[in-house]
Amino acid sequence: MKTKIVIAVLVLTFLGLMYEFFVNQEGVDQTYILPSGFEGCVVINYNVEGAKPLKIKNNEIVYKVPKSGILNTSSPFDFGWVNDKHSGAYQLRAFYADEKGEILEELPQEKIKFGATGAIQEEGKPEKHYFYQIFGSEEIENKGCPALGL
Repeated sequence: MKTKIVIAVLVLTFLGLMYEFFVNQEGVDQTYILPSGFEGCVVINYNVEGAKPLKIKNNEIVYKVPKSGILNTSSPFDFGWVNDKHSGAYQLRAFYADEKGEILEELPQEKIKFGATGAIQEEGKPEKHYFYQIFGSEEIENKGCPALGL
């Protein structure tokens, strides 16, 4: 009888640890610093040779977006993810900044629109991974992401 109880306790402990490790992990917050008045699609291209890597500081990735809306990084496409299938729960925020990088205002959540990961591959070339996030009105969101042909 004692053996069954010990085994049951071990199994429950193991399941609890697995839940904490795989399910209940918190993802990394993501903050976009946009040029003042920016509306449209931000594209993050991953694994770009020679580009700066992304950094996680205080459980946050800060994307400093250029006027073009295209940001290249040498980091892998799953940078900051909890595991290969899920990015985890995170807070997504965006701010407008002036030319000096000084924060002017936070975008309201209703201006942070659709975002998705994707990949493209040209024949004979390695696969390119990207993420895009749309900022602005519903009309802007309906235009999609012209930089990607979407």
